[in-house]
Amino acid sequence: MTTNLPRGIGVLALALVVSCAGAARAETIAKARDNVITQTLAYLNIPYLWGGEHPQTGLDCSGFVQLVFRKAGLELPRVARDQFSATDFLPPSRVLPGDLVFFAMKHPGTARVDHVGIYLGKGYFIHASFTNGIHVEPITKPYYQDRLVGIRKYSGF
Repeated sequence: MTTNLPRGIGVLALALVVSCAGAARAETIAKARDNVITQTLAYLNIPYLWGGEHPQTGLDCSGFVQLVFRKAGLELPRVARDQFSATDFLPPSRVLPGDLVFFAMKHPGTARVDHVGIYLGKGYFIHASFTNGIHVEPITKPYYQDRLVGIRKYSGF
């Protein structure tokens, strides 16, 4: 590629394009995270239904998470353990709203993922529970801490 620009200007222009692309991507990621959080609130108090994938009939935990991410333009597998495998490890100190929290509800203390929720921020997450449907809870509750397997982020975040 030949240009009539002085040599240093071409390199500077390329660096500017690359840095602007990174800034646009960061803005897009922030918007996607915001969209995920906004989508969660639309489903508060929907009843739990094992295998449920539709808000009119009920949602289970992974169906809820998949639906919220799909509405935000992001694809995730259907079941919690597959969602765990399809996402990236995240240390607890780096968790952000829109990240996923995974639990071993049936086998506490193991890594057998069978439940998922979405971190909302400030120590709270939203999930579909058998007893309360879709609702918000503090992740600091001992019940959830004893069952927490990991915190993960959508691969595009």
